[in-house]
Amino acid sequence: MNELATTNGTSLTPEQAFPFQKEIDTWNMDEAVARIRPKVEEHKKLSAELARDLWIANSVLARRGGDRRSEDAHVFGFCDFLELVGVSKKKAYLLLKLYVPEEDKLLTFDEYDERRLKSANPAVEELSPAQQELQSTKERLIAHAMATGERLFDQGWNELGCEKEYRIRVLNKKLSDIARELYDKKVQYNWKDDDYFSTTVLAQGKTYAKFTMQTKEQMIAQNEVLEMLSRYLESFGDPAIRMAAVCNIGLRIRSTINKMHEADLEYNKE
Repeated sequence: MNELATTNGTSLTPEQAFPFQKEIDTWNMDEAVARIRPKVEEHKKLSAELARDLWIANSVLARRGGDRRSEDAHVFGFCDFLELVGVSKKKAYLLLKLYVPEEDKLLTFDEYDERRLKSANPAVEELSPAQQELQSTKERLIAHAMATGERLFDQGWNELGCEKEYRIRVLNKKLSDIARELYDKKVQYNWKDDDYFSTTVLAQGKTYAKFTMQTKEQMIAQNEVLEMLSRYLESFGDPAIRMAAVCNIGLRIRSTINKMHEADLEYNKE
């Protein structure tokens, strides 16, 4: 009489069918707050300590070449370390993203978003009214040039120093367009004497292998890309197809690097 039938013929007790019903019926807010708050504080403390330990481990393994950027990457990497300690890569990179080593602090999601937005958009209110007006005029002139290619010299283009910022934005836009061409099916593969990738990048491979990201966000993003690439290649059961897939990626990256080099040369002509 105390059992409930299920669709597959098995039966459940009331406790199984309605888990924690007694606790739900007797729940009290004040008691819940008193019981849960210490657990939350302890969880925050443990999360911060875990983030610190992971950040240190990641830094040490990166210096030893265990970050998949060097020739010794196959020996032991950060992801191998995560497997040993039993932390998922998704959780580890999330903690690294929120951790601020300079302050030994783990940010909340709101604090992280606030800092990111503040870094990307410096507060305009810190400028004086006159400075705000000049900045607004400069942005308007640059926006007009970006949209039409026309420089409004009679409205203060040179006086406000618009040219340098305009050229940087044009270059960044071109580089972004080139990067998006990775998805294009048409990839140039015969560069002849203009193959910057083969003549320079490969010749200086050790230098580029030691390149370090400028920010923690960039480091995390790079790790995510490399992990995704690894999973993609591991999805192929046929070694020949796997090799073809990685060669295809290599050609696209080579094409992108060469085109970015051309854009950089064009930017530095003057």
